[in-house]
Amino acid sequence: MFHVVKIGGSTLANLQSAFFDVLKNRIQQGEKIVIVHGGGPEINKKLIESGLPLEMKNGVRVTSQESLSCVKTVLMDITNTKLVERLNREGIAAQGLSGAEDFMLSCDFLDKENYGWVGNVQKVNTKTIQNVLEAGKIPVIASLGVTENGETVNINADTAAGETAAALSAESICFVTDTPGVSVLGEWMKCLTISDILKSILEGHISGGMVPKVEAAIKCLDLNIKQVRITDQTLSGTELLKEVLIT
Repeated sequence: MFHVVKIGGSTLANLQSAFFDVLKNRIQQGEKIVIVHGGGPEINKKLIESGLPLEMKNGVRVTSQESLSCVKTVLMDITNTKLVERLNREGIAAQGLSGAEDFMLSCDFLDKENYGWVGNVQKVNTKTIQNVLEAGKIPVIASLGVTENGETVNINADTAAGETAAALSAESICFVTDTPGVSVLGEWMKCLTISDILKSILEGHISGGMVPKVEAAIKCLDLNIKQVRITDQTLSGTELLKEVLIT
């Protein structure tokens, strides 16, 4: 069975050896791991160096044509390359991929007027992913997509990971962050139901960049991915559930 691990940009620079040990253990147990990553802090740094504005709306990066060039450079030439090199150093064979390659993540525009060159995933071509796995390597996918006209677009990495997991009918997905999970009213939650999440968003207890994470997680639950977690490098953290389990 497939298992998707999404690594947030803020976590990438601080990955610990213990994280790779967990991955190796899961691979040795026969799990087919697929990694999807973002690159937020590095993108911010590149935009500032280039004199371009940083703008977020509803947890989504507003991406002009000018800033898209920075996003592509960071995601593929910096974060993807570094992560693949680190995995290989840690003894995990890996291959870097872009969601824009071979129409892997086919998109239309999320809302061009509000967000610019940001994609809304319509279809995931899993063939390339499966080919890499069959070659004995972990696919490491940068969160870019492509429109039917061949235009590269930025994709929120949480969304890209969720759509990839759904297309693979993955057994589980972990959204790896620099926090121990989802916090509500100052408390790290062991588990949350969909109704808990929606209520917390409405009341403002879940906000900012955590909103697309939990929305992507909800979509994964709706698509019957059995285990959905928002977690730190332990891959434990907060489990998200459709409803409360009665035991």
